[in-house]
Amino acid sequence: MRVFSRYFFFALLLLHGASPASAQTKIRYLLTSPSPNVAEAAHSSVPEMLGYWKELGLDVEVSPFNGSTGATQVVISGSAQFTMASPEALLVGRQEGANIKGIYNHVREPIYTIAVVKDSPIQKIEDLKNKTIGVLSLSSGATAVAKAMLRGAGYDPEKDVKWLPIGLGPQSANALKANQVDAIAMWDWAYAILENAGFQFRHFETPGTSKLLSLMVIANGDFLKANPSADMKFAQGIAKGTLFTLTNPEAAVRIHWQKYPASKPTNIPEDQALREAVHVLQARLSKYKLEGRADPRFGAFTRDEWLATQKFFFDVGVITKQPDVGEYFTNSLIDDVNRFDEAAIIKKAESYR
Repeated sequence: MRVFSRYFFFALLLLHGASPASAQTKIRYLLTSPSPNVAEAAHSSVPEMLGYWKELGLDVEVSPFNGSTGATQVVISGSAQFTMASPEALLVGRQEGANIKGIYNHVREPIYTIAVVKDSPIQKIEDLKNKTIGVLSLSSGATAVAKAMLRGAGYDPEKDVKWLPIGLGPQSANALKANQVDAIAMWDWAYAILENAGFQFRHFETPGTSKLLSLMVIANGDFLKANPSADMKFAQGIAKGTLFTLTNPEAAVRIHWQKYPASKPTNIPEDQALREAVHVLQARLSKYKLEGRADPRFGAFTRDEWLATQKFFFDVGVITKQPDVGEYFTNSLIDDVNRFDEAAIIKKAESYR
């Protein structure tokens, strides 16, 4: 009877055109901008369109979202398995008991600054008292870091400045042109979009923000425990997409446009659109490179980075405790993440048309 049952089971699988190994793990993955930008190609459209996730057995749904804090809350709830977000939401979440963890260090340098237009009378952070700062949204990671910077300057960011959500691209450009804001708190490629529109900026950061960890894959802890292989494969897909993008940025732009046609400008010549898109992408590319890193593996964290990041957010009052930083992250997947044929990715990127 057992033999019959076993053969009956496999016969059913054949009738349905499937096998146990063919099932794909479904993943919901949140970006932290409201519409997928070309600067996010390395960790969204490139691994999806080139099949890097699919060939590893993952069915990844990439979903835009508005801000790191909100996206991390969705991951905490279990409604998404991963987000690509900045660390402050992870720090706060962990200290409030949330089961989340950083599993892949994607952008290896800080991305957030406060900036003013080149001819602004504002010369330093302290000059921002009683001013209005434009942000993507109040839940953006850039907003959280900017508030921390102001706390570090001795100000109460909830009382001493005003915060105005101004969106991205044309919306933020209009807010600047209309003098609705005195400064903006954004990130590298958001500034690059505005530079394409003719703006020039002066940027403010602090010694603390210059050492902060940046964008990372934050995973739902229950999913990580139950599916470590899927977590590793998801991160490896991003590593492959990153290497491809570093090798051929123009190809990454075209792949992103193919996946998200609405992201391709139609009101300017294509060569200009491509040039401006590569400028946006280049604002982030150098921060992906492995050369010169303390740990030159795709996705690797170091304890020193986490110590500096935790100390900064503790010193400015965002978090109230400084536990062992090992609870925030794991490098346990990183060796396997880096076990892929880099030469094959580079060759494909170089010949991609």
